[in-house]
Amino acid sequence: MSRAARHDPDSPRARRLLIFAQVLALFALIFGLQFLWNTTGGTLFVFATIDPILLAISGVIVLAVIIQKLRKRHSLFVFETYDPGEVIFRQGDDGDCAYFVREGAVEVVQYADGNENVVAKLAHGEMFGEMALVNSAPRNATVRAVSKTTLALLGKQNFMTMLNLMPHTQEDVMKTVKDRVMSHPME
Repeated sequence: MSRAARHDPDSPRARRLLIFAQVLALFALIFGLQFLWNTTGGTLFVFATIDPILLAISGVIVLAVIIQKLRKRHSLFVFETYDPGEVIFRQGDDGDCAYFVREGAVEVVQYADGNENVVAKLAHGEMFGEMALVNSAPRNATVRAVSKTTLALLGKQNFMTMLNLMPHTQEDVMKTVKDRVMSHPME
């Protein structure tokens, strides 16, 4: 699973947070019903102090998940930083996004017959990972950071929309894909 998938607002973690918020709100409702059913000094204290806290926490959790969903929906890129030697994706992984190098450098490695072959080194302004998006095939190489690297990730849907809306970009990407295929034929 890529880092981008882990930050997905529709991820299991986000669902668990929403369920937790609902449980807190349910406890607040139960305390409120207990207050109505049997008003005593103890239930008044619980209702007056604990309920607002539970509702505030559940409200903050729900609001945070909603804000994260809106940011994801309206954000074109996700930014990630990798340390030297850290693998960004592996050969054979599913392609879920394209990467643009903002800072640092990466190396593209292909494995064949147990041998590691560095086929490219990419730096600021260059992109990679687009071939898996264009042809819907698994990743054809492993990419790892050579130095401290910051990448801009563009999800598959946004990538395909960008290609459709910007014909010049589509031509540039297809030229890059063609050049890479011609210079490093797949075996």
